Amino acid sequence: MPACRAHATIARAAQSVVAQRGVNVELVVCADDGADYGDLLRRALPASAALTLCRTAAPYRGPSVARNVALGHARADVIACLDADDCFAPARLRLLLPLVEAHGVATGATWEIDPRSGATRIARPRHARDRLEIADICELRMPFPPVFHRRCGVYWPEIAFAEDVILNVELFCACRMYPFVARARYHYFIGADTRSHSRHALAEARAGYLQILGMIGERNWPQPVREVVARAFGEDLRNVERAQAAGGNDRSWREVVRAPRP
Repeated sequence: MPACRAHATIARAAQSVVAQRGVNVELVVCADDGADYGDLLRRALPASAALTLCRTAAPYRGPSVARNVALGHARADVIACLDADDCFAPARLRLLLPLVEAHGVATGATWEIDPRSGATRIARPRHARDRLEIADICELRMPFPPVFHRRCGVYWPEIAFAEDVILNVELFCACRMYPFVARARYHYFIGADTRSHSRHALAEARAGYLQILGMIGERNWPQPVREVVARAFGEDLRNVERAQAAGGNDRSWREVVRAPRP
């Protein structure tokens, strides 16, 4: 769990981890803002909770750096991703663990929740019920936080935006199948303070998309995967640049590139 200015939400996220039923969990929190979340988390969690705290070498290195630092401190073979402003549904890890052990990776439905309006948007595969395809990963413009095994040998790429999508592309290529369980829900809360909704999101997105398009030729991905990544991020880059040219730098990423409701 990377944490940056997360004091208002991290207790809820951490409690959803220790509430997982039927699995043993260690929570590894990496502070990317120089903050000490220890006292807050120890008050919020039972004394028996397995909690490891770490931090990036310097503040504000970004979520990829924080996640990779946390990965280096984690002791388990199976890694589950959770941001400090989101939470797991109670059965998520129990439902996904057998598939991860069999295939190397799995995920569930992402429930995007707007706390202000109560609106919910659910991300799921568009065609197959039990697996993600590469087009789902790249074209839905929704996160699918993975649960994966260390044997996959993947790390978060240190890019400006959409690093979670590229991690999932790497997992898809490494495992050759990406199992999906609708009931293993991830609750993804949006708001004015989230990255994709911030006033700086378009500039960060443009930088990230250029990095992604530049790295396609360097990755050992099958050609069909390269084509989907190039198409999806090329389209998003054009949309962002059009919005910036029209004076829309203060518009959120969601307003500019969000795909139609799946």
